[in-house]
Amino acid sequence: MSTERRTAATVGVLYIIGSVAGILSVSVTGGGLEGPDYLASADSIGARLPAGALLILVMGLALAFIPIVIFPILRETSERMALGYIVFRSALETCGYFLVVVMWTVLFLLADSDTNLDELRGVGTALGDIAEMGGTIGTIFFLTGAGLFYWVLFTSRLVPRWLSGWGLVAAVPYLIAALLKIFAAIEPFSTTEVLLSAPLGLQEMVLALWLIVRGFSRQ
Repeated sequence: MSTERRTAATVGVLYIIGSVAGILSVSVTGGGLEGPDYLASADSIGARLPAGALLILVMGLALAFIPIVIFPILRETSERMALGYIVFRSALETCGYFLVVVMWTVLFLLADSDTNLDELRGVGTALGDIAEMGGTIGTIFFLTGAGLFYWVLFTSRLVPRWLSGWGLVAAVPYLIAALLKIFAAIEPFSTTEVLLSAPLGLQEMVLALWLIVRGFSRQ
């Protein structure tokens, strides 16, 4: 197997690991923390909260390695955009995930302590808000990185244009869902959010399988 073929397969596997870990984190925590009383929410979730945080960490690290692994391939088309992809997805987006992981872990420790929860409501609210901000920041950086990535794939024809074009188009409803959540127009994991986010999630899995089975194209 050539180096380029191994790179494609590795990227596909990392996509699958990240996606599965993300789905499991939602399943384990029941959708994560619910406000405004984040401390009470953390208390009700219990030990499933740090487990969900660990899965988010796995997801973040798996996705962070994708731009690094694929950089030698993308730089042949545009080194500047390949570097931008690393900055937004490997660095900035990962910081958002880390923020969520740390806040969830701290909230779990506070909820699990012997301290009167009523005395910590304000702290819990602040930590929960920071976690929400981390998720929002991560989404913005993810979409920026995804735009760079799919544009390079589209112009280079490393994968069929219908597949990279799908990614570019699907990023639009995903962005709309993110903005609606920021302005509290929809609830997290609502039917509307799922429908708007699903096209990009499906595209990523199709891309992952394509890279594992077919690798990169050289047209």
